[in-house]
Amino acid sequence: HPPDVVKTFRYHCDSEFLLWPLEEMLTTKETYGLIVVGRKEAAVGYVRGNKIEVIREFTSGIHGKHRAGGQSQRRYERLIEEAEKRFYRRISEVINDLFLEMEDLKGIFIGGPGPSKEKFVDDESLDYRLREKIMGVIDLGYGGAEGIRALLERVQDKIENVKYIQEKQIMQKFMKELSNETGMVQYGLEEVQNALNLGAVDTLIISEDLDLYEINIKCENCGHNESRIVKEVEIEDMESKIQEAMCPECGSNSFGIEKTLPLIEALGELASNRGTEIELISSETEEGEMLRSTFGGIVATLRFKVSY
Repeated sequence: HPPDVVKTFRYHCDSEFLLWPLEEMLTTKETYGLIVVGRKEAAVGYVRGNKIEVIREFTSGIHGKHRAGGQSQRRYERLIEEAEKRFYRRISEVINDLFLEMEDLKGIFIGGPGPSKEKFVDDESLDYRLREKIMGVIDLGYGGAEGIRALLERVQDKIENVKYIQEKQIMQKFMKELSNETGMVQYGLEEVQNALNLGAVDTLIISEDLDLYEINIKCENCGHNESRIVKEVEIEDMESKIQEAMCPECGSNSFGIEKTLPLIEALGELASNRGTEIELISSETEEGEMLRSTFGGIVATLRFKVSY
């Protein structure tokens, strides 16, 4: 069995197995725990490889501050303090169970608004083996699940070896070049292919969720060949149309499919022949989702400017 869930589906028709999704799983993936604690809510998650996940969310049920004075005020504050400690210990129990099972846990970051995060750390209900892994306590504007990504943003300079952070930085570099209009980036399939053919691409950046395929067609009679780009759901229809088509060069019915392969592989082969670095980006980050939805899943940074 693979060491993780295979999220990538590929229609792959070739003489060799498609192994890169499995090879990537076998690379070392350090895990960092992420804990966000506020007075009323908390969340626990982790980042591993290019994946960020919120495991559990908590609510404290603690009410707002009591405005009465005297003994009633002091008694109420004491009850609130006890409720906070129970909340922190409830969180710690879950974290101890979850994080102590993670063999590749390299560090833990704790964040949140106000003094809650420091109170949580000072409570010492977190297992000593996990306390030793705390790499930073970070002030955030809010708690709960939305604070997990905010915490990760704040600590990314400390965990640059994590693929999630590397993917963000790759896309941020592309976006910076694009916004500064340096002419050192390309996006769109045709534009990127042209730049690849010219040997101008330094880094080819492709979304893992790209669902385009290249169908290579060849006429057995005259040798004419061409390729068509289709979406995965269109493959069968396109194959049927090609079987019925005549060669545009010689008019024979010897026009047939030579090979069908994911566009990721077709571009990857072209890039490797040009000495181009290839980066596959997940949609886990905002930048990765932007690559998929805004840029069609294919962009590139260049070695030199190109003009057509």
